[in-house]
Amino acid sequence: DITALRDEKQRLVGFAKVTRDLTERRQAEEAQLALLASERGARTELEATLARMRTILSITETALGSLDLDHLLRASLDKIADELVVDTAAVLLLSEDGLTLVARAAHGLEEEVQAGVRIPVGQGFAGRIAAERKPVVLDDVAHSDVLNPILREKGIRSLVGVPLLADGRVLGVLHVGTLTATAFNEADVQFLELIAARIASAIEHARLYEAAHEARSAAAEATEALHVRDEFLSAAAHELKTPLTASKIAVQLLARSLKTALTPAQERSLGMIEVQIARQARLVSHLLESVRLGKGELELELEEVDVAALVRSAVELFEMMSDKHQLTLRGPQSLMAHVDALRFEQVVMNLLDNAVKYSPKGGAVEVTLARTPSTFVLSVRDHGVGVAPEHLPQIFDRFYQAHRNRSGLGLGLYISRQIVERHGGTVYAEAPPDGGTRFVVSMSLAATPRSSSEPPASLS
Repeated sequence: DITALRDEKQRLVGFAKVTRDLTERRQAEEAQLALLASERGARTELEATLARMRTILSITETALGSLDLDHLLRASLDKIADELVVDTAAVLLLSEDGLTLVARAAHGLEEEVQAGVRIPVGQGFAGRIAAERKPVVLDDVAHSDVLNPILREKGIRSLVGVPLLADGRVLGVLHVGTLTATAFNEADVQFLELIAARIASAIEHARLYEAAHEARSAAAEATEALHVRDEFLSAAAHELKTPLTASKIAVQLLARSLKTALTPAQERSLGMIEVQIARQARLVSHLLESVRLGKGELELELEEVDVAALVRSAVELFEMMSDKHQLTLRGPQSLMAHVDALRFEQVVMNLLDNAVKYSPKGGAVEVTLARTPSTFVLSVRDHGVGVAPEHLPQIFDRFYQAHRNRSGLGLGLYISRQIVERHGGTVYAEAPPDGGTRFVVSMSLAATPRSSSEPPASLS
């Protein structure tokens, strides 16, 4: 400020000037303005971050609430495009062979999906993202290795893409683009990576659900097919049973009426017919047994039985039936156990029949019966064609035959296993080093029958 100086007569005699230092005041004002600008910037950044978090939460909710993968991807891409203010967004998924990326969903690039664009992994923009498993930013598409012709036709100027990863595995690629030159920053990349993680999880979830749904459908179809098959087998077996019984009676009557008039060759022919009828009857019986087992209808009638006598009787019968095999039995003269006599005899007969059938050239069949304090163990060992180790796990399966060129339906061992397991026992097969096959049955001396409403785990 400048002030005039006057004397007592008011005559001007000079001037007075006062100078003030405003530097501190100006600095304070500038600092306040900078603080306000910083607060506005922080507020804007916070609002942008919150907006992106809301987008991420929205996509997460969509992913959790939808198993429709195409709907999920389209909805996610729309939200990404709105949040980042981009012109295009697309998801490409890895093919089953892992060699190419296939366009699956798009925003602003729908023709890419319609055309089924495929990008080789390791080539071009998207292919490089999948191969390197890391984000790629292209500020200028015109001077890049973008292979997708649709992106160039659209006039896309800038692109940023991230891999879709689940447990370290590449599922595909997510990328967005703009028609004007855009400098995508680290925050944009991080936002896309967060979105990509949710989309990848949703893809895994949807695929697992689809696989489970297909498995359930297949299981339902298989169950229905098994039911239809069992009904057919049951009906067929019953239809076959009557004529077989009639044929057996007719042959027996014919043999009796012509006994004195038959030549040795005719007697052998009639004997062969009887053997074949008996064989067919066993097959029919096996069919009916397998159907009952499949329905859980097998009931045991347990009683105190001398299993040693039962096994000995079966061995003697097969000795008479085959002159090419030498059957031997080692074991106690008597061994009492609580079993279903008829069913256990069926097991022994099936194992002996199997041993003889798969020893077509004859040879030794060794039967061993032994007792432990609480169980008894039956072993039937042949020296025939044997079973390859890879077939052993399936040898007791229904209708399974390790040797397709042999007769039978593949039911004898299946039925035997079910009977043994109904008794609470076990049966397994092994391939001895010197050839042939050994079957081993282990059962309790005081068996407790398994409920027919709870079939064994091996039942199929």
